[in-house]
Amino acid sequence: MRRLLTAAVAVFALTAALMVATSAAPRPVHADGTGGCDAVVETRNGQTLCEIDGSKGGGGGGGNGDGTNIVCKSDGTLVWNGVSYQCDIGIWSFSGGCYITPVVPQPATDDPIWGSSDPSTNRAQWEDCHPPYNPPTMNGAVEIIGPCVGYCGGQNPVERITNELQINKPDLGMAPPGGAGKVGFVNQNIWFWSKALDTSTQTRSAGNVVGTRTFVSADWQIKLGGQDAPGTPLHCTSDNEYTPDKGTAASPDPKCGFQFTAPGTYTISVSTTWTLVISQNGAPGPPQTITSQPNTTTILITEGQSTNG
Repeated sequence: MRRLLTAAVAVFALTAALMVATSAAPRPVHADGTGGCDAVVETRNGQTLCEIDGSKGGGGGGGNGDGTNIVCKSDGTLVWNGVSYQCDIGIWSFSGGCYITPVVPQPATDDPIWGSSDPSTNRAQWEDCHPPYNPPTMNGAVEIIGPCVGYCGGQNPVERITNELQINKPDLGMAPPGGAGKVGFVNQNIWFWSKALDTSTQTRSAGNVVGTRTFVSADWQIKLGGQDAPGTPLHCTSDNEYTPDKGTAASPDPKCGFQFTAPGTYTISVSTTWTLVISQNGAPGPPQTITSQPNTTTILITEGQSTNG
């Protein structure tokens, strides 16, 4: 899908989206393009509506029936022949002569489409200004940024930032590899890593809320069978992947290496731990410790000698 965010489009979006009104149940609407109603009907809770046909409008500016001369006020009403009616305009933008509807779900706050726009007071939206002027779909519409009128809806900034900075369970790298039917040997050097784990500090922001997530460690647990005891913990901060040229050497990071000293079936799991700080109005909240879901495998350890691969 094309993403178009030029300065010209951004200016247009700021004007167009401010005049967007929504209907609880979007339906075909009618208009004569002259600032009046094509039909006045009583519907939805007995409310008298002025039906306006956005399909006679268009984008690109100029020409008759472009929709821009239909005077629908920001409170959702218009006056026609001295009488005030509620506009029934669906997702039509009168000021821009286009259909505009929010993108669902909204892009992450670090998506380049936001540019310098604030995700807490703006929204990504599909815009369709081209014939036949149907409500926009991903086919033929462009994605732009425009301001929300009042609250943007959805999660508040703290919830949104916190959720965006949650973490998936890490990949599990192990040599010799774990899994069904996999075998290792007593006193063999075992390597653990997390397959290109991104340990960089991540930051998201929306409005006056800024969240920062900082890597602490990859945390391994090694247990014999189904034991309930904590087992042997390893707290790695590196990500050294085993390759065949390493032979039987130990991992260069002792915290990411291990030797089994007794035969048996072992369970190995890895999770990652991070520190999350949410700041509001420049004041940081207390650090939170967040931990990923674990990734788990097993390996059968027997007496003998072998290479890691």
